[in-house]
Amino acid sequence: MKSLNFETLDEAISCYGRENLIAIDCIKQIIFYTAHGCQPKFVFEHEKKPGKITAWFLKSETAYAHQKWMKNPH
Repeated sequence: MKSLNFETLDEAISCYGRENLIAIDCIKQIIFYTAHGCQPKFVFEHEKKPGKITAWFLKSETAYAHQKWMKNPH
C-alpha cells in the first residue's frame, strides 16, 4: 500500500480527522512505536520547539505500542 505524503498538518487532519491523530514529540517514544510496527502519518518540526520533531500517529494503530510503552521502563 502506498503511503500518502502530506505537505502540511492541516492536510493530514483533513484526511484522518484531528480526533483520530495523536502527536508524539518524545524521540524515544517515536522510535519505540515505529519499532513495534506503527508508522507516523505526518512528521514535521515541532510548532513551539524549533529543531525538534513531532510525529502524528493514528490513535487506532497505536493501542498495542502504547500498552507496551507504558509497561516498558524508559
